[in-house]
Amino acid sequence: MAVPLKRPFEPTQSVQEQPTLTLRPHKRIRLAIKRSSSNVSISSYSSRLETATYSNEALKILIQISDALQFNEEDNTESIRQICEHFRKETESSAVRVKVLSLLGEFCLESCVTECAPICEDIMMLLRPEKSPKVISQGLLTLFKIGNHQPLPTQTLTKTLSLAKGHLTSSSHNVQRHALLLLGAFSLANQEKETLDLISKYTDSQDSRVRAQAFRSILMMGRRNVILTPSLYPRAIGSLQDDYECVRREALQLVYELGIRHPNHLIAVNDSDSELRLIDAAFGNVCSAICDLSMRVRTEAAELLGGMTQVGSEFLHQTLDKKLMSNLRRKKSFHERSTELFQSGEWSSGKKWADDAPKEQVNTATVSLMASGACGALVHGLEDEFLEVRTASVDSMCQLALANPPFAVTSLDFLVDMFNDEIESVRLRAIYSLTKISKHIILREDQLETMLSSLEDYAVEVREGLHLMLGACKVSTQACLLMVVQKVLDVLSKYPQDKMSAFGCLQRVGQKHAELCLSLVPQLLQNHPFLDSAEKDVEDPAYVCILIMLFNAAPLMPPMLSLLPETTIKHYAYLRDTMPNLVPHLPVGGTSQIDISGQTGSRQFLETLLANIQAAYKAPRARQALLTAAQDNLDRLATIDPELTGTANYTATFLGAQLLIEQLQANLVAPNSRSPSKECLNQLMKKCLKLQNLFSGLTPNDLLMVKQICLRASALHLVLVVKDRSQSALGPCQLLLHISADANHFLQENPNMTPDPFTVSILIQIANLNDPKPGRVFREILPLVQSAPPVMSPEINVNIKICTARISEPLPSASESIVKVTAGLIAAMPFVAEIHNLREGQRQDLRLRIKYPDQNVHFVVPRMRDLKQIMTENGVAENDWRLRTTVLLSHGVWTEATQVDISLCLFVRPGHELELCKPVKVLFAPKPVKRGI
Repeated sequence: MAVPLKRPFEPTQSVQEQPTLTLRPHKRIRLAIKRSSSNVSISSYSSRLETATYSNEALKILIQISDALQFNEEDNTESIRQICEHFRKETESSAVRVKVLSLLGEFCLESCVTECAPICEDIMMLLRPEKSPKVISQGLLTLFKIGNHQPLPTQTLTKTLSLAKGHLTSSSHNVQRHALLLLGAFSLANQEKETLDLISKYTDSQDSRVRAQAFRSILMMGRRNVILTPSLYPRAIGSLQDDYECVRREALQLVYELGIRHPNHLIAVNDSDSELRLIDAAFGNVCSAICDLSMRVRTEAAELLGGMTQVGSEFLHQTLDKKLMSNLRRKKSFHERSTELFQSGEWSSGKKWADDAPKEQVNTATVSLMASGACGALVHGLEDEFLEVRTASVDSMCQLALANPPFAVTSLDFLVDMFNDEIESVRLRAIYSLTKISKHIILREDQLETMLSSLEDYAVEVREGLHLMLGACKVSTQACLLMVVQKVLDVLSKYPQDKMSAFGCLQRVGQKHAELCLSLVPQLLQNHPFLDSAEKDVEDPAYVCILIMLFNAAPLMPPMLSLLPETTIKHYAYLRDTMPNLVPHLPVGGTSQIDISGQTGSRQFLETLLANIQAAYKAPRARQALLTAAQDNLDRLATIDPELTGTANYTATFLGAQLLIEQLQANLVAPNSRSPSKECLNQLMKKCLKLQNLFSGLTPNDLLMVKQICLRASALHLVLVVKDRSQSALGPCQLLLHISADANHFLQENPNMTPDPFTVSILIQIANLNDPKPGRVFREILPLVQSAPPVMSPEINVNIKICTARISEPLPSASESIVKVTAGLIAAMPFVAEIHNLREGQRQDLRLRIKYPDQNVHFVVPRMRDLKQIMTENGVAENDWRLRTTVLLSHGVWTEATQVDISLCLFVRPGHELELCKPVKVLFAPKPVKRGI
């Protein structure tokens, strides 16, 4: 009997909207943090310390003071004095004294005091007679936290460093660690060399934690631009063989830093007359750490190798060869060996055969210019059992190959072998690394076989990554190109959902191999030299792939157009209209190309449009007519010129908000005018939300314009709602207060900016209100709103980008296929979309919007792991994301199949969502449950 297994629960948030039901918004409770009363103030707690007779009681009071620090009282001087006084009295419990020192640090970190130097002085005074290592350690740590939080005067820092030096001889490792931490973080400029020498001595401490902290403090001084001399190199090399992992990791970091800072400094090789550059020696020692017993040390070593790009090519290539040739030691000539034999005074006796041969006692471990562990170091990293080490090795190999083209050619075979790794993330990293170094390599036929065999991978990310890599690389022969095309088409027949990725792959292949494509035109199109072949189906994805490749090669090879049959020319016109981003313009069929770029025609059009609107500043009717016409023209411009899509949409949205504000303002001033519709107000607020959330690349002047128009729109919204008296004005009032506070904060951060007179007046009026209730705010701002002048037009900014989405699955053309499911059950549907210009902070606001025919709307939160950044030939696209998830559809019984709308939106505010794309319509048919057998 089969046992049913429980399906793992994956939580998703779903919000259901009922448009037909209108609810009155609830009143929001305004919370204000008041000053703490006398019985919970910090001063009252600190005064109770004088009467505490037991250590436990004092400890409870100190914990209560720590909890009360959030009230941020203005003057805590008396409380600090009482706390320090209790420290001196407390002689029994070290825990109380530790808590006192920690509490003094919290006073500074929570900004309860303006000057932290006096508290540091108090802490140092308290530590002078102290004998407990726990208390001293906490005091040093508190001084470090305060110094990191607020810069201390030089006099206080001198005393702090003197205190730390005095405690370096302590028997407690915690005291020594925190003393070294202070010395590394706050060493003075005139004592850097002395402090560095003092810290270096503790790299030989008997405690591993102190040794690790000493190296950490040296690195901390290096980050503060202190000169780390090459004399530290022997100490770091000796610690690479330490028994403790923490010491080896810090020593490895120091070896790396010294090699990067002094690459050409020459150091002597042990038991040899040769000298070696410091970067080469450091590289060899970091390579040796890849064979360390600890996984963390191996990972760190593999990561550090990628930054050592100044290493010599002979050492770099040795990392890919496990055989150490002659131990990389210098061979002496016969003359030199004979001279040494003569100087030694040893001569042959003739009693033994070949006893006059030069005797050379060589210890290969001591005369090797590179440690044996460096040979094949990257190969060892790629073969490591832990994926962290393999991933770090792949990344380092990619960085070294980018800086050294000959090494890129050598490392190609090793990266190709990583395509067969068992972990998907490692395979992806190898694919993306090979994509980055593609400009330095040309693929051979044997390498292509391994790459193309990975195209049948089950993971869609791996297949798309391989498509990207094949489009970025170059192949050497016609046979290689045919192999690529044939394999892409074979895999496409197995995975039809990869159609768009395959199109993009062959588009780039055609652009990079125009000469090879020219020689393969008859073979790819299967044209007979004498007989006409049957016309092929232009909807066949395999045929479209070949056409896209040839059409992208044709601009670089114009003779190719004469080899194309007449039917292919007709198909070009169709593909040019349906896929303009994949098919370039070709001079065939009498078509002409209109050249409109963001630097010429589009820019001039925008300037003329805004100048005409600004010229009609005092003519309301003409201005409103211009604003109406400008929106249509800008929407059309956004579709014509992709470079100015964001700028045109931003300007159109801004002008649309201007038009609505002026219409509503005219309606407000008119004596017997009807109250504006709720839809008009919602439309205005939605445009303001678009300006705030959908556009990136705005300059400070653009941000000021957006905040000003949002402030004006929210003020007008409040006035119209109060005059209408049909709905609560509490929500619009809170929105106005929030927007005004945001605008005021922005102007304080940018004092050089000048807002318009309306913004200045309304901010002053709101700031003067002690109790901002809706009625009172309405009476104060009504005259300002009624007499407000028109909004100024925005400036042209061609760097503005708009957040948009494009749904690639389900396709709009697949709306004829019906999704059938038993009523009440769930139908899973794959969903793939690309979101462009989505900022990092907006990912949690992304929603899937599912609208059923009965007007029920569900908002589903996609899982963050389903949202991944899009990879390009130049690396990761910063604000471009691909969402690959599954949409779950479920409903009751319907009589026939009906369309369900699926789209993506940003959930910026409850009840307000901004659509990123047009919805895709899917035919959905819930069937009734079958009764009986």
